[in-house]
Amino acid sequence: MKILIYIISLAAVSIIIFNLFQIDLENFFSKENFNYGIMILAGFSCLIIMRIMMLNEKINKAKKNN
Repeated sequence: MKILIYIISLAAVSIIIFNLFQIDLENFFSKENFNYGIMILAGFSCLIIMRIMMLNEKINKAKKNN
């Protein structure tokens, strides 16, 4: 499960980086930039969810040891 979490986190980071480079700074308020912004937020939310899953895995592991 840990490897899957790292793979999904890597994909989320790559989505964030790709969309950051796609943003047009000259026409900042265009519709395409809005879509890129949504994808960046989706990548960050995916990273947050993966971090929560990692913490959940650690908690479950600690419960089993007690």
